[in-house]
Amino acid sequence: MDKFAFPLPNGVMFASGEKRVVSFVTESGQKRLKSFAEKNKILYFHFPFARGLQIFFCGIFSIFTTFFQFFCEKSKKKSDFFKNWIIFGAVLIFSVLFSALVFGFAPARLGILIVPLSCHAILRNFVISLFKIVFFVLTLLTLRCLPPFVEFLRFNRAIDLVLGGKKKDCLPTNFLNFVVFVFILDFLVVTLVGVNFSIIFNFFFHLAIFLLCISAGYEILLLAERWWGKLGFVTAWLVYAKPSTTHVETASIAFTELNLLLSQKERQFMEDEKGHSFSVVYNEVKNRLASAGITDKSEADWLIATVLNKNRAEFKLVSSISDKQEQDIMRATNRRVKGESLDNIFGFTEFYGLTFDVNKKVLTPRMETEILVEQVLKAEKNFKNPKILDLGTGSGCIAISIAKNCDAEVCAVDVSKVALLTAEANAKKNDVKIEFLHSNLFEGLKRKRKFDIIVSNPPYIKSDDIKKLDKNVRECDPLLALDGGEDGLDFYRQISEKAPSKLTSGGMLFYEVGKGQASAVRKIMRENGFEEIKTIKDYNKIERVVYGRIR
Repeated sequence: MDKFAFPLPNGVMFASGEKRVVSFVTESGQKRLKSFAEKNKILYFHFPFARGLQIFFCGIFSIFTTFFQFFCEKSKKKSDFFKNWIIFGAVLIFSVLFSALVFGFAPARLGILIVPLSCHAILRNFVISLFKIVFFVLTLLTLRCLPPFVEFLRFNRAIDLVLGGKKKDCLPTNFLNFVVFVFILDFLVVTLVGVNFSIIFNFFFHLAIFLLCISAGYEILLLAERWWGKLGFVTAWLVYAKPSTTHVETASIAFTELNLLLSQKERQFMEDEKGHSFSVVYNEVKNRLASAGITDKSEADWLIATVLNKNRAEFKLVSSISDKQEQDIMRATNRRVKGESLDNIFGFTEFYGLTFDVNKKVLTPRMETEILVEQVLKAEKNFKNPKILDLGTGSGCIAISIAKNCDAEVCAVDVSKVALLTAEANAKKNDVKIEFLHSNLFEGLKRKRKFDIIVSNPPYIKSDDIKKLDKNVRECDPLLALDGGEDGLDFYRQISEKAPSKLTSGGMLFYEVGKGQASAVRKIMRENGFEEIKTIKDYNKIERVVYGRIR
């Protein structure tokens, strides 16, 4: 569905169909949000020429309506109300007279002085139109000296940045750019035509030309945006001012809320400003995390969803957040910004749709490890009554996720007794039966015991690279679960060498590997009798899972 955005005196408005979202900044600096349904609906976007007219007048209506509301809120006392409206009326009358003088009388007189009436009329009209455009540009430049108008232009630029415009780009169909383009086009057309009959005829003729310029002007800018976006630079310098972080965040809040309204039919409007808007808090968390170098969107999602006690499919259905929830979210955000992991903040994490308790004695499950589980679950269907061994189980996330999603007999081992206690607690929490053994790889297993599948996410970080890891990983994950030796491949060699004696005929070995290690691990597996070796990439196109079948 098509979205439209209009700058406001203290914020922005995003619209789509009948839905409207207004995000604004209060006098105290707080970002607030309102959403509502509006009868003034943009219906004809897919009808050329008609769409320009409706977008123009919808935008003007929205800007002036919001300005009047803002103006009335300033006039709380009855005396102030009348005083402010008198001032507003005087400003309006002055603007009309100023426009008539500067864009009508003055250009006409100057044009006649330069090109006398005895000369060619078209040349004189062209000169007059140039004076109109020059005076119009000078007026806009003068207005840029007024702080409220500059704020207006900053919000206008913020809209383009949120909609995808790059730092040096502008969108030709940006609303203010559209308005300025229409006036310049109107000055040229009306003056060049040069019709002059009765006052009534001139009024309706000029009105018809103005409406024609609006409808044609939008189509011109739309084509420019699709085929030659640089046309926006022609007038962008008149309608843009460099936005601050607050301006961009305000626009982002409205854009986020509009997208949620469009994707969730049951979402309620925020008309009364009670509580904290979800979109305001959501954008605040994302921006604070991003400023700390944490750009993964899922982190903000997981943090807020956890505080609200909802899963990541449900939490965006929330429209408002209580004071206590907002405080808890910001408290957790502050801890994350200081370097604590989300798992350490909350004491648990999600993995493969299940919840796992974690601590500093076990490796925090990573999203990419879900790919390893997924591949094992595909393979176990090829075995009758499969037996699966998880080497170095840690929190138990791999073994438990496998046991929860198939009927295999699962055994999990780890050299750390503390890790096994955590894994056993997680198995009980997720209601699965798993055999847990304290063992250094295969040492604690009976000599003749065999498995159809062996899976492992062993330590694979090079010893010298441990100190280069993110502070969050170094301080929150156990060294035992990270250090893979001098080249990071020690455990792959040990497991691949002994796994053949622990696998049934045609049994399979599955590994998670570090970035750039897949080729070396495939070679190790081939040297130890594995064939049909395949590699699976993760969500970032990194070779993450390597598996093969014993000959």
